[in-house]
Amino acid sequence: MQGRTMCKPAVNEYNRPFLKWAGGKYAVLKQILHRLPHRNRLIEPFVGGGSVFLNAGGFERYLLADINRDLINLYQVATTSNEVLIDKAECFFKQNKSQEAFLDVRAKFNAMSYTSLERAAAFLYLNRHCFNGLTRYNRNGKYNVAYGRYKKPPYFPKAELTHFASIAPRCEFSHAHYSDTIRRAGAGDVIFCDPPYEPLPDTTGFTNYVAGGFTFQDQCTLANELVHAHQRGAHIVMTNSSAPKIREMYESLRFKIHPLNARRTISCKSATRGAISDLICFMEG
Repeated sequence: MQGRTMCKPAVNEYNRPFLKWAGGKYAVLKQILHRLPHRNRLIEPFVGGGSVFLNAGGFERYLLADINRDLINLYQVATTSNEVLIDKAECFFKQNKSQEAFLDVRAKFNAMSYTSLERAAAFLYLNRHCFNGLTRYNRNGKYNVAYGRYKKPPYFPKAELTHFASIAPRCEFSHAHYSDTIRRAGAGDVIFCDPPYEPLPDTTGFTNYVAGGFTFQDQCTLANELVHAHQRGAHIVMTNSSAPKIREMYESLRFKIHPLNARRTISCKSATRGAISDLICFMEG
């Protein structure tokens, strides 16, 4: 049956995203793709770095959204002007190799001094040259990640951008709130939802992908939106931390819950980068 056929990568090796992203799912793709059935459309309300849609074969269309305007601008420019973006971004990489140059690009980025194309190239440059590949904004909406001080020049993801171009014609990228995106889902859709994780007890976690962060009230609103989407016929797959209140909430909503064995790769302290059991929750549509 169509709903029981699970997604497999289109090639033997997973395709890497062209962005670094806190909470990226590349390392756990096998566990996630196993839960995604073949349907007409894959919807991601928190697309982030895009590891899942880049490797989830079997969908005719993709609706990929995020509240981060800079991220969506980059995806849209990479869709409509891929080769031009590659050329522009390569110039940023070649011409801005020092900390001083990084800070200058960041200042112009925050001053809104760039065109849409330049801003997309600058965002990719900042993402690859900043500390630990973070994307973070202060309360005023200013990108504030420090310079990365890498021993080797950061990798320019030309091959990854080129591969993206082969998938992009089937993708709709939307700068939208997660609720608005999920409300577009119905029968024939699969939602893969990877929100900012609820911090574990006695930790702060990282939720500042955009100014304002992501609160527990957001987690509750998200869960209810997913339930309503399932009632409309969508298949739901959601990942989150194993924080007790997250587990309790999704159990009470009758989601099926399994462990998601992960290794956190972005952390300020190397001692905290290690294996951890997150959750993958789903409702079959």
